[in-house]
Amino acid sequence: MRNRILIIMLFLSSQLHADPMWKRATMLRNDLAQALALPPNQLCLELGTYSCTDLVHNFSLGGRDPFDRAQYTSMEKPSQLTATAFERTVLQSCIQRIKKDGSDPKVFRFYALNKTLNDTSDELIKLQIQDLYQRFFQRPAAGTEVTTALKLADRNRFGSTSMDQWSQALCLAVGSQWTNLFF
Repeated sequence: MRNRILIIMLFLSSQLHADPMWKRATMLRNDLAQALALPPNQLCLELGTYSCTDLVHNFSLGGRDPFDRAQYTSMEKPSQLTATAFERTVLQSCIQRIKKDGSDPKVFRFYALNKTLNDTSDELIKLQIQDLYQRFFQRPAAGTEVTTALKLADRNRFGSTSMDQWSQALCLAVGSQWTNLFF
């Protein structure tokens, strides 16, 4: 009897365990556009012209292009290049948002981007961290996530860093988490 219960429990647990799904190029582009409040065609542009998700890193991010490149099928699972393409796309998208927020803040609006880390309070930084988690994951940041992100705000090491550069690091740290690539 005990063995039967164990077998049933193993069977049920295997049925309840879901495999994470890979967020492909188009879905990643749309999620980044929503999180960073940018039009999809302004997110990440290699050489200022070519879309990261639609052209340059399309295949590495799980996309396909049957018409222009004769890529009729996409990869079944992420490759070694997926992580690099993912981080590059997130970083360049963050940079585009920060450039726009320099004149008209929409996402990085809790502190002045032209100040330094020493000139910015922890409370404002915590507000920005919470806002980024809400934007990227539609949930508030957990206490440990805020604590980890605040380690980027080490004033002894990075105090003279401008907030636009610091915001790039924060945006990359939050936006490039694996939970943003898988669901």
